Amino acid sequence: MSPAYLKLPTYRPGEVDAIPRLPLYLPSPVHIDIKDPITDQPIELYFTEDHPFNRRGFRYVPCEATPLFSKLKYTQIEIPPYGPRVNIEDISMQILVDRETGTIVSTDKGHRMARANVGVREGKWYWECKILKGNLFNGDGNVRAGWTRREASLETPVGFDAYGYGVRDVTGQKFHISRGTDFMPEPFQAGDVIGFYISLPSISYQLDEASSKSKSSLGLSTETGNDVVPNIIRDRIPIKYKGQLYFEQFEYVPAKEFQDMLNQSSSDDVAMRETLLKEKGLLNSSIKVYKNGKFMGTPFEYLLPFLPPHSAPLSSMAARVVDDNSLGYYPSISVYGGGAAQFNFGPNFDFFPEDLKQEASSETLDTNKVRSMSERYEEQIAEDVVWDIVDEIDFTFNLDDSDDDDEDYKSERNG
Repeated sequence: MSPAYLKLPTYRPGEVDAIPRLPLYLPSPVHIDIKDPITDQPIELYFTEDHPFNRRGFRYVPCEATPLFSKLKYTQIEIPPYGPRVNIEDISMQILVDRETGTIVSTDKGHRMARANVGVREGKWYWECKILKGNLFNGDGNVRAGWTRREASLETPVGFDAYGYGVRDVTGQKFHISRGTDFMPEPFQAGDVIGFYISLPSISYQLDEASSKSKSSLGLSTETGNDVVPNIIRDRIPIKYKGQLYFEQFEYVPAKEFQDMLNQSSSDDVAMRETLLKEKGLLNSSIKVYKNGKFMGTPFEYLLPFLPPHSAPLSSMAARVVDDNSLGYYPSISVYGGGAAQFNFGPNFDFFPEDLKQEASSETLDTNKVRSMSERYEEQIAEDVVWDIVDEIDFTFNLDDSDDDDEDYKSERNG
């Protein structure tokens, strides 16, 4: 639900059903020679401009005014290219992307990252990364790929910090908190398809586990119910940026304890760090990696939990935000010096692993079924509609908001 203290401005009549203003696509001044794997035609890559990029402390999502919600007034929208793709607001400004599908990324700079516009919070999911140019030893740039959270820095490779888990093309190593360790027996390069599977326990279990640990630390009973549900609070206001409406909301930022881990280098530090990460990690969570459909192994287990208090916003006022329903793990690709890769969210995969097909064929929609990220995209949109309805109801029954709270909120957002 939306916080009761948040008052949304009234929209202008012309903003209702306005045609979304698309970002400006600027051709790259540096040519990166990549071709479509199917048609063998050259692929043009672009910088995107005239839209807000997520920055430290704030995050942006396209929205529009709607008369369907008399209190909420605004709703989140999708802009072309429609479907699961790169989130152009959640990429480094130096990332190049194709205009047709929004799934191909590259850069002529140092390590830069792009995240998908769809993330996961529970269940079993799969996506593929097709290497178009990679393996620095061949002079074709560098690619890393895997899963990252919203806190992961976009100006670094996947696996640089505690909020990302990735594998590297040059050595086939796995990376987490900038520590590379041997994983794949050989590197991967242009033409290879790397599959990424993730398994996360149910949100109910995660909340139950967090509640038990909190009570245990206080010496209280750890008995909890089976119907634990998240308290979704979407603290966001509409702003206009170059003619397009966006929701501006508080972003979650790295915690100091995990930032400090980046500076640990001694063997004793690393050993203590590994123990701490395992203690904090989610039971029954893991990431599996495949190369051209062949199982490479399970490089990561006990993934770090993402629900509050493990994810926290920068602002003290934003501490009111518990969970905005976008916390979780996102398919992510980082590129370097001309490296290029393509997201494939399914359902048509190049190499869907044989050992996952039986799980994927289940007719149920429980957390034991492996699903494609394209399914999650549709589910994510449905969830957003549901929370819009919940927010509208919440606003309707909280009409006695004080002006003082509203002014405090505005003062905090304006720094």
